[in-house]
Amino acid sequence: MSFLTPIFLLGALAAAIPILVHLVRRTRARRVQFASLMFVRRIEQKTVRKRRLRNLLLLALRCAALLLLALAFARPYFSGSRSEAAGPDRRSIVILIDGSFSMRYGDVFERARRAARDVINDAGASDRIALVVFSQSYDVVRPLKEDRAEAAMLLGRVQPGLGATDYSQAIGAVDSLLRDAPPGERRLYLVSDFQQSGWNRTAPQVRLPPGAKLTPIDVSDREPSNLAVLEIKAEPVVYAQKYPGKVIASIANFGVQPKETPVEFKLNDLVVERRELKLEAGERQVVEFSGFNVPEGSNRATVEISGDDFALDNRRYFAIKRVNQAKVLAIETAVRGRSESFFLQQSLISGENNPYSFTTKTAGAANPADLADYRVVIVNDVAGINDALASALKRFVEAGGGLVLAAGPHAEAAEFNRVFEGIAPAQIGDTVQTRGGYALMSQVKTDHPIFNLFAKSGRITSTRVYAYHRATVNEGSSVIAALDDGSPVIVEGRAGRGKVVLMTTSLDTGWSDLPITPMFLPLMRQTLDYLGGGERDVGFTVGQYFSVPAGSDGLLPAIENPGGGRVEDATRAPSGELSVNAKEIGFYRLRYRDRAEQIAVNLEGSESDFSKLNLDDFIASISGDASGASSAASRADQLTAEQIEAKQRLWLPLLIAALVLFVAEALLARRIRIAKLVG
Repeated sequence: MSFLTPIFLLGALAAAIPILVHLVRRTRARRVQFASLMFVRRIEQKTVRKRRLRNLLLLALRCAALLLLALAFARPYFSGSRSEAAGPDRRSIVILIDGSFSMRYGDVFERARRAARDVINDAGASDRIALVVFSQSYDVVRPLKEDRAEAAMLLGRVQPGLGATDYSQAIGAVDSLLRDAPPGERRLYLVSDFQQSGWNRTAPQVRLPPGAKLTPIDVSDREPSNLAVLEIKAEPVVYAQKYPGKVIASIANFGVQPKETPVEFKLNDLVVERRELKLEAGERQVVEFSGFNVPEGSNRATVEISGDDFALDNRRYFAIKRVNQAKVLAIETAVRGRSESFFLQQSLISGENNPYSFTTKTAGAANPADLADYRVVIVNDVAGINDALASALKRFVEAGGGLVLAAGPHAEAAEFNRVFEGIAPAQIGDTVQTRGGYALMSQVKTDHPIFNLFAKSGRITSTRVYAYHRATVNEGSSVIAALDDGSPVIVEGRAGRGKVVLMTTSLDTGWSDLPITPMFLPLMRQTLDYLGGGERDVGFTVGQYFSVPAGSDGLLPAIENPGGGRVEDATRAPSGELSVNAKEIGFYRLRYRDRAEQIAVNLEGSESDFSKLNLDDFIASISGDASGASSAASRADQLTAEQIEAKQRLWLPLLIAALVLFVAEALLARRIRIAKLVG
C-alpha cells in the first residue's frame, strides 16, 4: 500500500492520547464515613493498578477511530502489483506500430509483430488494448477495449505499407484515443526502427497526453545496407522528337560498405541506356541520360538499379509526354508602332522546350471559325468586337476553352459588358486613376493554382498599378488578386466547361509595371496552364492525391492502378475532376477515348535512409521535458498515482469507519457513565 499524502500518517500518534488518558486519569472513590477499619479486608497494591485500566473496549474504540482518521487523510492506494496498482481501474495500453516501407527491410516487421504480441500477452485480462499502425497517416486497427485474444488476432493481420515515417502521426493517434479514456494508468508502446527522417525538428512539436508513459521498442537492424534511387529530374512534357534536356537520377548508398550497381534508363520497358556505378559507403551520385527520342503520347520511364537486398526502392518511375505545342491566340486592337501584345508574346515564346505556339491577330482579322483550333484565347484590350466573333468566343469557352480578358484603356465599359455578357466573371465600370501615382497589387490568393508557384517560392513581387477599371464581381466568381484597398485586379470564373480570367488593367506598361517585373512570365504561363488544362507534373508520391480532368469530349476516363485493377474509390471534386489517392507505386493509367496517359507514383526518397534518430532527444521533445525519458516517466508515475488513488477512493470507507467508531465510543462512554452514577 502507498499513500498520496503520507505526512498525515503523523496523525496516527494521536492514538496514544486515549491510552495516556486511561492511565493517568483515576476514578475518585466516594468517601464513606466508617467507624472502624478493623473488620475491613486488606487489598494488595497490584490489584489497584489493574483496576486503573478499566473499560478496555472504550479504549480500543478511541484508538481505532483516531488511526482510521489519520489513514483517511493520508489517502492510501494499492500499488504493489498490477492488479493492486489499478485497484478497480484497468490499464489503457496503446501499441503504436510503424507501418512505413522501411519496416519491410529484412525481418524487421516480423520482429515488430513479435514485440507487440509480447506486450499483449503481458497485459492483464481486464486491461484495455488499442492497436495503431502509422506512417504518413495513422490507422486505428483496434480502439481501446478488452479481449487480448482479439488484439492478438488483429495484430496478425497488420502489414507494413508504402508510406514514409511520421512520428507526429503516432502521437496524434495517441491523443485521439486517450482523450475520452477513463482514469487509470496509460501505457504507450512505440514499436519502430526509429529513422531520423521520421522526426521533423522544424515542424511544430507534438506532445504526449498528460499521464501517458511511453516505452520505445527498437526493432531495427543493427547494420542495415541499402541502395536507392532517390530522385529524378526530367521534363515531364516535351514538344519535339528529340529530348531537349537531361534526365538526372540521384542514387545513394546508405550502407557501410562500398557498392557497385548497374543503372538502367528504360522507356516503355525498353532499355535506352545502361551505366555502371560504384558508390562508397554513404555516398550519393547523379547519373545523366540525354540524346534519346521520345515517342508521341504519354510514355512510361524508369531508372533502375540492382544488386541490393532491399529492392523496393531500387526503381524510380516518371512519365515523359510528347505533345504538340498549345496554340494560343491573342486578339488585339490595331495600333501603330509596337504591338500591345509585345510583352505577352515575349513571355510565351521564350525558353527551351517552349510549350506554346503564339499567334497575334487584330479583331477584324480573327476568323470566328478558327477559334476551335486554339487552346487559349487572349482578348487583349480590344474595342469593336463584332457579334460573330463575340458569339464564337462564347461557344469556345462553353465547349471547354480558356479565355483571358484584359480590360485596358481601349475597353469601353458598356460595350465590354454587352459583348462578354454571360461569360465574363465580372462587369467592369469606370476607369480609376490611382492616387499618389500608383497602387500595389498586394492582396493575392496564394492557394489558387495561378499563384501557388509563388507561394512555394515564398516571394511575390509587388506590382504597381497606375490605372484600372472598377469591377463588380458576378456571383460564383472569385477575386484572386486585388489592390491595397480591395479593388479587384484579377477575377476568375467559369462558363460552361471553360474557365475565364479577367484582368481589370492592361497587359502592357500603359497601366501597370507588371510586364517588366520578374513575375510576369511565370504568371502568364501559370494562367495559360490553368485555363487550358496545361500539362502538369505527372510524378507523385504515395499518399498524395492527384486530379484527373475530363477529356475533350467532357467525359472522365477510366483509371487503372499499377496492378492493372480499376480504381473505384476516386471522388468527384466540385470542379468536375476526379481526385485519386495514390496508394500504390508504379504507373496509374488514365484511359480517355482518344488517348491514354500515365501518372507515376513513387516512394518518399527520404525513407530509404535508415539513419537512426537520437532516441533520448526524441523522447524529451515529445514529453516536453529536457531531462529526457526518465523524467517523463517519473512525471507520468506521479500523475498515474493520483489517478489510481482518485479511482480507488479508499479514504472514503476509512473516514466512514472512523465516524462509526466515534459514534460507538460516544454511546459506550455514556452507558458507562450512567452505570457509575447509578452504582
